Amino acid sequence: MAASTGTATGLAYDIEGSGPPVVFLHGLTFDRRTWQPVIARLEGALTSIAIDLPAHGQSGGRPAPLEDVTTQIHQLLESLGVTRPVVVGHSMSAALAGLYASMYPARGIVFVDQATDVLPFARMIHQVAPMLRGPAFHQVWQNIEDSLGLDRLSGPTRTLVLENHEVRQDVVLGYWSQILETEPEELQAWIDGTADRIHVPCLAVFGRPATDGERERLARLQDAQIEEWAGEGHFVQLVDPGRFANRLRTFVEHCIPKG
Repeated sequence: MAASTGTATGLAYDIEGSGPPVVFLHGLTFDRRTWQPVIARLEGALTSIAIDLPAHGQSGGRPAPLEDVTTQIHQLLESLGVTRPVVVGHSMSAALAGLYASMYPARGIVFVDQATDVLPFARMIHQVAPMLRGPAFHQVWQNIEDSLGLDRLSGPTRTLVLENHEVRQDVVLGYWSQILETEPEELQAWIDGTADRIHVPCLAVFGRPATDGERERLARLQDAQIEEWAGEGHFVQLVDPGRFANRLRTFVEHCIPKG
């Protein structure tokens, strides 16, 4: 399918299917094409909108504060006539999904292998911040990438993900600027305050057991469901995309009021 670009936002996107709208947001250094295996298995049952974040894939622009990126996504969806979507965010984009629901009307949100407890990750990033900002960046990034579980993906899916993977130090540092420049405890407090404004159903899918901190913070949401697909790794949605697509369809049905 040919890509389209939002004229007002510069964000590249694909849209297909019919039914309730679902927005797919990729993780840092990847792009919207990583969602293709999931969208294919939805077989058009939902209106799937996969978006390239700024400075990723075919989108222009530079890294921006996540609240600004969320506004760009909302402007694109408005231009498409999309209202109250379910927003699915993988990794870093779980934050965008949560921000969207806290700032704009949504039916629900899906966190994929990341949730609202970021304190341990923020502390780790602060420890390696000098290396991230310097010539040792790629050494640190390789250690992070080695933990993603890409080896769990099937050959074709792994090839798809890696073909759409571009690591740029300026882009990573730009998107992580809030983490790098904010004390971890202060950042967590800001996220907790944002989560307090989420009043829609939430599904969190982890490729590992959820931590106590993740469970505790998800329990604060009004309607949160947790899936733990242990052993499937950070790209849990792609290890078995059919399973993820089926779970997503069930969740979307849960988000739509009956009657």
